[in-house]
Amino acid sequence: MPEISPLLIGVLLVAYLPPAALLSWVDGAEHRLPNRWVALLTAAVGTALLALALLRPALREDLRTAAVLALVLGLGAILVALIAPTVLGMGDAKTLPVVVLMAASLGGEVLIAALLGITLLAGLLGMVVMAATRRTGVRFALGPVLLAGPFLGLLGAPLVRAALGGA
Repeated sequence: MPEISPLLIGVLLVAYLPPAALLSWVDGAEHRLPNRWVALLTAAVGTALLALALLRPALREDLRTAAVLALVLGLGAILVALIAPTVLGMGDAKTLPVVVLMAASLGGEVLIAALLGITLLAGLLGMVVMAATRRTGVRFALGPVLLAGPFLGLLGAPLVRAALGGA
């Protein structure tokens, strides 16, 4: 796996993790992702990555790519939330860009693993909720799973690399 800059891990642990943990707790308890906290998370990560891009020119291209991916996938998620709100809540759609930004800044394999991990974990959680309630269509908090994305990506990146034929 390519070397991930310790500075990017620092952004993950200092700028991303604390507000993400709080948002996960709030979503688990209240089934909502407050705009103020989502904005704080986005601003903290965006500012930290912008400062990093200014300080480390070698990271600029990768961080620019991460920002574009975050914007495109975020707009797609918001469109899905507007068209089919039962599929994806607006809070989750507004949170997705910062999750993608953080995961993509850590590398392409981390982003792929993060998206796969979020999908698999959300599907498993959905099956557990349906089995426990014996009903379909039961809503559950997706925010904690979504916000775990960059960490799931770090865990799964070696598997993605191996699947793509890397060493």
